[in-house]
Amino acid sequence: MGVRHLAEAIILQSIEDLWNELHREDCKTFFNGDGFSICARIAGMGLSDQEKLLSLIDGLIIHKKIPVKNPQRKNYKCIFC
Repeated sequence: MGVRHLAEAIILQSIEDLWNELHREDCKTFFNGDGFSICARIAGMGLSDQEKLLSLIDGLIIHKKIPVKNPQRKNYKCIFC
């Protein structure tokens, strides 16, 4: 796995972790700090792409549209399992 793929994986995992209440604050810190901008540049994202992604994530957090996953729910389906 190249460095670019690793940076992409970090960003994608952070987006996924926004759905988990236990990791949400850490993800907010990542996206608001240097970590995201460094990973985004390594992943080949331009400033416009970074702004679009941050805008999408910001909108989801502010409007509280991100439910917490509950594996005990019967209709819960893990797409990464």
